[in-house]
Amino acid sequence: MNKKLIKELEKNIRVIPNFPKKGILFQDVTSITDNGELFKKVIIELSKYVKENKVSKVAGIEARGFIFGSAVATQCNLPFIPIRKKGKLPGATYSQKYKLEYGEDEIQVHKNAASTKDRILIIDDLIATGGTANAAAYLMNKFKPKELLFHFIIDLNNLGGFKKIQNKFKANSFLKSVG
Repeated sequence: MNKKLIKELEKNIRVIPNFPKKGILFQDVTSITDNGELFKKVIIELSKYVKENKVSKVAGIEARGFIFGSAVATQCNLPFIPIRKKGKLPGATYSQKYKLEYGEDEIQVHKNAASTKDRILIIDDLIATGGTANAAAYLMNKFKPKELLFHFIIDLNNLGGFKKIQNKFKANSFLKSVG
């Protein structure tokens, strides 16, 4: 892991209290995308992870996972799989409902997005309780891929989601933070 990049991320991630509701410390990853050089460093580091793990497809969870996932897929010349909120994908989809730390939601993926030959990396900005990541894993496992991996920018480690994912899949994050 690039320790210099981690320190730079720690200095640059904005934390916004009481957003989207009281008691939440929102970790604002747009502070990465606002800085072109830092954003590029993050994409390069994630791309190294893709190559080291022989990933064949990159998936991103709506919406901030799209930012990082699509950039990594482009950098690595790989297909990108959007994992979207309900009703946003045309055609045949798999769906999964899940709970958030502040509500409920549902995500979907196209039924032809992957195959048993794929090694899929799912990227998202952060993991909190693990509801979204677990739902994404459920969806992607419908394809019975060779391997399913995760990478997050931030692990809100006091909420325990990363440990749940790490017990089942290879997972990584740049930062550990209190949410």
